[in-house]
Amino acid sequence: MRCLLVSLLAALLSACSSTLPTKVDVDRKQNLAVPPVAAEVVSKLSNFTDRTLYSAQGLLNTPAVQHQDERVQALFKRLIAHVDVIHPEASRWDWEIHVVDRGRVNAYTVGAGKIMVYRGLIEHLALTEEELAFIVAHEMAHNLREHMREYLSNYVPIYAAGVGLTQALSPWASAMIIDYGVDKNLSRTKEIEADRIGLELMARAGFNPAAAQSTFQKFYQEEQMSRDALGYLQLIPRWTYLRTHPLSEDRETDVQQQQANIQDIYALSSKVAPAEKPLSSKTAVNQDYIDDYEKLYLVGRIAPETVFTRLLHAESDVSFGADLGYGWMLHRTPQGGLNVHAGLTLFHGDPQIRGNFGGGFTELGWVFNPNWQVYGRWVSSKDIDGYDQRKQKLSAGVRWGNYNLGHLYLETGQGRAHFIGSPVWTRQTQTEFGYAFNFGIF
Repeated sequence: MRCLLVSLLAALLSACSSTLPTKVDVDRKQNLAVPPVAAEVVSKLSNFTDRTLYSAQGLLNTPAVQHQDERVQALFKRLIAHVDVIHPEASRWDWEIHVVDRGRVNAYTVGAGKIMVYRGLIEHLALTEEELAFIVAHEMAHNLREHMREYLSNYVPIYAAGVGLTQALSPWASAMIIDYGVDKNLSRTKEIEADRIGLELMARAGFNPAAAQSTFQKFYQEEQMSRDALGYLQLIPRWTYLRTHPLSEDRETDVQQQQANIQDIYALSSKVAPAEKPLSSKTAVNQDYIDDYEKLYLVGRIAPETVFTRLLHAESDVSFGADLGYGWMLHRTPQGGLNVHAGLTLFHGDPQIRGNFGGGFTELGWVFNPNWQVYGRWVSSKDIDGYDQRKQKLSAGVRWGNYNLGHLYLETGQGRAHFIGSPVWTRQTQTEFGYAFNFGIF
């Protein structure tokens, strides 16, 4: 185990740096053992998958993001003109950026110069062009610093260290040490590097680097709004070591400290002229309704039975379920939207009828904002254990939480079951309170 840990540290601390000397404080040596071509293939395959899914769902090149996409392309082109100062010949890479018509507050890169920006990031944070330029420059910096290649290069030594630790500690303890002691720590280091290099890149392109500070202020405001709206989030400590990204206020302080290093660069740059039209109609950080429901999703549900149900059926205390479906937004208004969901459902431990069931579901709901929804649901299913049993349920409920991450729900309705050997349906009023979580949303 000791040899494996030594090998891991040697791999992570040796090798080289992917970027030329910068004006900001970035001089960490990286493990770049994986060839550039291999990392490029992985990145381009991941990007192709994302673009294919988004295109199939009609989330790229939509009228709703046309202006945002045009402005992003313009500032992206301006930033690309200065990348060779940071990474040799990077301007020759096949750079590509898209605005995705979804309401999530997110932007990401998979490497190889491929970047995605979500409409929700621009609108929920009410970004100015210079703030958006910093976020795009940050994602470009991940590419210039070859963080995807570094991640792939570190995969084997980190995995080997985990195996070594498992021999001396429990698998749980080993996983915690690798996750919080290595993976998340490295992730936070990469984010700080991307912040700093992005700061220099935007200054060279003529964008005011002070916008980096206001960007992190807006991220902090948005996070506080989410914690205020969803009380249970306040139970989760805002501890740096639990996160893949540093706290927004810490990142704001860091970019502020780096300002002195790039002020001369910005002073000599060709300044960007202010845009005539804002990126969106939003003028302040908000959690106003921005739909994010035209998508394929996979949701799991866990529901402890209510006291009323448990008195009638003592055999089971918890029911489980999963939905694989697609959601469409039927009607949008500034205050909310009408959506419909349909797909396949599986569940176990229903309070009315025992066994494992699978079938189809349809849902019609109204979304008030990203945190509150009301809906009606129809489920028709048959057991998958080989018995002649059926289950149908018509119910209504309310969701409270972030549908992209997880949410509490309360649902009540009328269920009817067709039991073995009985020609009639048995009816029962049912109430279900539980938590639903996303395995993945595409």
